[in-house]
Amino acid sequence: MKNLLLIMAILLGFRASAQDPETDFEKANAAYKEEKYSEALNLYKSIRESGYESAELYYNMGNTYFKLGQTAPSILNYERAAQLAPYDEDIQQNLKIANQGVIDRFEAMPKPLVRTAYLGILQLLSPSAWAWTAIVFFGLLAIGLALYLFTASRRPGFILGFFGLVLGVISLALAFAHESYLRNHKPAIVMVPSSYVKTAPSSTAEDAFILHEGTKAEVTDYLEGWKKIRLPDGKIGWIEAADITEV
Repeated sequence: MKNLLLIMAILLGFRASAQDPETDFEKANAAYKEEKYSEALNLYKSIRESGYESAELYYNMGNTYFKLGQTAPSILNYERAAQLAPYDEDIQQNLKIANQGVIDRFEAMPKPLVRTAYLGILQLLSPSAWAWTAIVFFGLLAIGLALYLFTASRRPGFILGFFGLVLGVISLALAFAHESYLRNHKPAIVMVPSSYVKTAPSSTAEDAFILHEGTKAEVTDYLEGWKKIRLPDGKIGWIEAADITEV
């Protein structure tokens, strides 16, 4: 048991952001290290409310909520961090630990192999990262054109420009495709201890099933204070909008 707690303490250890020199962030870092979690959380939230976001900020907020014993907000912020840094091992591990406190369990429906492969490629990078990748490849295209037009290295310039164009277009297409996917597949976290999901967007509708805090679902529609959701096992229903927060 002590070994497990030690591992969790290490995994939930604070990670500072070297790219954000703001005073409030530094104060939040210090408060977290001093185990003043409520103070740290207020500072992190003020930074987020100012419009700044990063994987490090969401990761630290997730850690702070976890330390405060608030499962659903910790999962929400780990999920937000994972969207910005999908292959960060610390984020994925802490998200896994936080999800151990979730009551609801579902068996995901199998997806076609081709779609699984496509989504795997799509989610290798965030939409903005795919866009930056496209810019890099288009830069290679420009260099290739310059070599082709203004030097004797016409063949290397043509090859460089060709691959820069092709890979740039592919990267740009993946950026738009990933952005569209996120817009149409909106993951969300149940934020209340329990919520009855209805068969229709009405408080008088029949109960379909019940969900508990921390459960992840996909929002597929909205209607006057209600959100239509789909679970990993394919179940669908309507939940009060106030009970669930989109990642």
